[in-house]
Amino acid sequence: MSFESLIDHSKRYGSDASFVLLGGGNTSYKDGNVMYVKASGHALGTITAEGFVRMDLSKMEKIWSKKYSSDDEEREDEVLKDMMDCRLEGETARPSVEALLHALLPFPYVIHLHPALVNGLTCAVEGEKTVHTLFPESLWIELVKPGFILANIVRERMEKQKNESGTTSSMIFLQNHGIFVGGQSLEEIEEVYHSVMGKIESKLKRLPDFSELPVDGEKVSQINAALGSVTDENILVAWNTEFAHFLENEKSFEQIGSSFTPDHIVYAGFKPLWVAKNEDVLAAFASFEKENNVKPKVVCVQGTGVFSLGEKPMPLFFDSVSVSVYSESFGGPQFMDKPMIDFIRNWEVEKYRSTVAAK
Repeated sequence: MSFESLIDHSKRYGSDASFVLLGGGNTSYKDGNVMYVKASGHALGTITAEGFVRMDLSKMEKIWSKKYSSDDEEREDEVLKDMMDCRLEGETARPSVEALLHALLPFPYVIHLHPALVNGLTCAVEGEKTVHTLFPESLWIELVKPGFILANIVRERMEKQKNESGTTSSMIFLQNHGIFVGGQSLEEIEEVYHSVMGKIESKLKRLPDFSELPVDGEKVSQINAALGSVTDENILVAWNTEFAHFLENEKSFEQIGSSFTPDHIVYAGFKPLWVAKNEDVLAAFASFEKENNVKPKVVCVQGTGVFSLGEKPMPLFFDSVSVSVYSESFGGPQFMDKPMIDFIRNWEVEKYRSTVAAK
């Protein structure tokens, strides 16, 4: 096994929408004191050797002996500077924000993905309870701020687990985020993912139904023209059985009306815009922008269709709907709370990732 093998597996996972979408997810390989970890803003599906950063593990370990600011912005700036200093000479790319977490896991290979099937569990009301039942050997991490705070909590939980059981789990489920799997080989990790997906799927009450439905061509054209006046982005539209179900009324829309994970915020905005059947789309759009100081990336028009401003928001909206449907089997959907959504919206790291991803 080797770094080259990691690249091949990263591409395979990254090209499979059931595991990860767009630029989400990250992977790593440790070779002695060197860790190869995905650089921020690179998509797994098309990654090459240049998409990874070589990090000095001994320098990364010293980060845990340092004291950082209690202010979120200052702390993350300080940690980022130290992380950049941990790169091997000649490296210029920015390491993934989760590089610290990758370094903590005592396995040569680590694959972090965001499968909708898994997030149907991590983004569910009974997610923690179900994870403890289905995967008692794993770690569950509640919703916490990403970056240094998340990595530090994982470090503390791993130490506690090691002291109590003498073992270190190869699986970490992160609430409203995804899953980390470590292993001695990439084949071992593949087997774990196969098992995890199979166990979750066996507990599902239903699957998403994305059977296409006919649209009102004239109305869709009118909405396309209206949205075209407020964006330069290419506008996509989709309408199917599942979308119609969630857009039946405002109550049903609540099940998909916020952010499940950081990726949804980065690529599809922190929430979609709801437009009632007879409501003026442009008026609703302007009201959303005024209230939130940002344009919506996804516009949901009751009884008509879902409109994506740009090509990237649409697959994330499909993902949100899938996550919501899967979560029905585990107590129903549970979004990130408002403080966490606000933190990620204003977090420099995610702003950077969003900027890189938009290129």
